[in-house]
Amino acid sequence: MDKVDILGVKVNKTITDQVLRDVRYFLSDGRQHYIVTTNPEFIMAAQDDEVFKKILNEADLSVPDGIGLLWASRYLENRKQRTVSSHALKISEFCKLIASGSSLVFYPKYCKTVLPERIAGIDLIWKIAKLCEQQSCSVFLLGGRNRVGETTAKKLKHKYSNLKIAGVFEGSAGIEDDEKLRVIVNNKKPDVLLVAFGQVKQEKWIVRNLDRLKSVKLAMGVGGSFDFISGQSKRAPRFFRKTGLEWLWRVSKEPWRFNRIVSATYYFVNQVYRYKVNKTN
Repeated sequence: MDKVDILGVKVNKTITDQVLRDVRYFLSDGRQHYIVTTNPEFIMAAQDDEVFKKILNEADLSVPDGIGLLWASRYLENRKQRTVSSHALKISEFCKLIASGSSLVFYPKYCKTVLPERIAGIDLIWKIAKLCEQQSCSVFLLGGRNRVGETTAKKLKHKYSNLKIAGVFEGSAGIEDDEKLRVIVNNKKPDVLLVAFGQVKQEKWIVRNLDRLKSVKLAMGVGGSFDFISGQSKRAPRFFRKTGLEWLWRVSKEPWRFNRIVSATYYFVNQVYRYKVNKTN
C-alpha cells in the first residue's frame, strides 16, 4: 500500500473501507499486527524519539488521524520551485501555506488529494468492534483511568450485543508491570487488544509485549478514545471535526491540554513549512 512521508513518518494513503478490509485480513492470516493512528502530535514526538519513529514506520497500518496530516501531505506534495532568492522562496512558501491552510475551511477537497480521508481513532474503534462481532472475535480493553475502560466496554456491548469483551484492566505502561499485564491478557486470550496508555507510551508497550501475547492478532493504541466513547469527555461537534478546528474546541473545553494542542498545530505547521523551504531551496 502506498505511503506518504511527513517529516520522516510514513502514513498510509488509505480510506476507511480499505482499513476495514485490512483488519479482516489481519484477523485471519495467522500473524500478529499492530495499527497506529498517526496524528500531528505523533509526528512531532517522533522528531525527538527515533525509537518511536521506527515503531510508527514499521506498523502494519498507519492511519491518518488528523486533518493536519491531510494538509501537510498536500502542501509537501509539490516541491518544484523556480530559482529564486532564499528570502523570496520563504515568502512564496508562506503564501502557499496560508492558502492551503485556508482551504481546510473554504475548500476541504483541496487537501484530500494525497491522503484522501481522515480516519479518527474513535470512529475506528466502533468499526473494529462491529467487525469483531461479525467474526466472533474477542476484544480486551487495557488502560484508561477511573474505570473508564469498564464504561467503554458497556457502551460497545450496548451497541453490539454479540460482541465478546474478553476483559478490561487499567494497569500502567511501566516496564516493571509488563509481566503482570501479559499474564492478565494471556489468561483472557483476546483476539484484539485496545491499549489506552496515552500516545507514545501505548505504542511502545504494544511493540515491547505483542510477541508474548500469543492470542492477540491485532493491537492498537487508542489514546484518550475510551474517555470519549464512555461519555467522560465530550467530542467536538461535527462542524469542528469537518473543518479541522477540533483542536480549537478541545482547548476551549480542556485548557490544560494547551501545550499539547500548540505542538499539534503551531509547531507542526512551522516544522512542515521549514522542511518544505529547506527541501525546495
